[in-house]
Amino acid sequence: MLMKITSQISFVYSQCSLSGERYHKKYGQKWPMEGQTPPEGYVYPSMEGIKLACVLAVVLTIARFTFERLIAEPIGRWFGLKHKLGGTPAGPNAKLEALIMKTKKPTSEQIAAAAKDADMEIREVEVWIRRKQRELMPSKLNKFKETLWRLCVYTFAYTYGMSVLWQEDFFWNTQLCWVGFPDLTWAIKKSLYYYYLLEGSFYLSLMVSQFMDTKRKDFWEMFIHHIATLSLIGGSWFGGCYKVGAIVMATHDISDVFLEAAKIGIYVNWKWLANCGFAGFASTWFIFRLIIYPTRVVFCSLVEGSAAVHNWPVHILYNSFLIVLQILHIYWFTFIVKLLIKIAAGSDVEKDDRSEDDTPPSSSAEEKKQN
Repeated sequence: MLMKITSQISFVYSQCSLSGERYHKKYGQKWPMEGQTPPEGYVYPSMEGIKLACVLAVVLTIARFTFERLIAEPIGRWFGLKHKLGGTPAGPNAKLEALIMKTKKPTSEQIAAAAKDADMEIREVEVWIRRKQRELMPSKLNKFKETLWRLCVYTFAYTYGMSVLWQEDFFWNTQLCWVGFPDLTWAIKKSLYYYYLLEGSFYLSLMVSQFMDTKRKDFWEMFIHHIATLSLIGGSWFGGCYKVGAIVMATHDISDVFLEAAKIGIYVNWKWLANCGFAGFASTWFIFRLIIYPTRVVFCSLVEGSAAVHNWPVHILYNSFLIVLQILHIYWFTFIVKLLIKIAAGSDVEKDDRSEDDTPPSSSAEEKKQN
């Protein structure tokens, strides 16, 4: 899959490079990738950088599974987490298993038809389905391993990114993002270049591994989010907008750190960590993604950058993805509001509200109902 993604990125990159070359000739500016040497300590955007990000995505994927096996799993077991869930096993039943493979949550009509086909009572079929659903559910240990890996990467990425951006004037005054565009903004500092490599390779690995991770209700929304994020990273990388792109990444990572910490608290039954993590997640999401992001980042690109880029088509596409991200921010904030309402009603944070709501009743409850 990564090879296909790399070939598609190469094609898009070549087309955008051709568009950029025509654009710069139109406005009498130089196309910096034509045999020029960047200043010392800087690099120019190139296809080699994108290929390196794809290679690093493979490395991160391998590192992730190694981390989960050798580090995260022993830690999870130390907290008492297990791979298998408790309860009575469903037992073999070819006809009912075919139903479960067809639909995860059968309707009452499908259950009645399956009971007739399998020569069973409807209640027996319902109990079997609940037991099978429990067997197919990802264990808390698997969720814990995935979450601990993301927590470590997000924490490192945010710490490194802020250590670099804190020293940059454009981080405090976004108007400086467009000074000298594009001739003076093509060359990217190596420290920011490494930041881009880290973020790009990580999100690429997340997009691929998403199909192997615990599936959630917002699976496709998250997939669109990864596409939009990678498009923004790549577009800002070769489009001379890396300063805006770096600020976008920094404003996103902080809330992800708190979210993963809250999930860890849920899985290991540390309510104080779950509640504190969610409080930090909700507050940073609101501040950074619903206030700072639209008023500073989107405004910087749409308004402050419009005069500098001369309506370059790539910049228009770049702004479109910025808006897509903002729409997703608002959509996901509805889940946060639901959890805030639950907490206000006196409940603790018990799970990620985006998770599939497929937790079946316990076996003892099933058997009592059956009897």
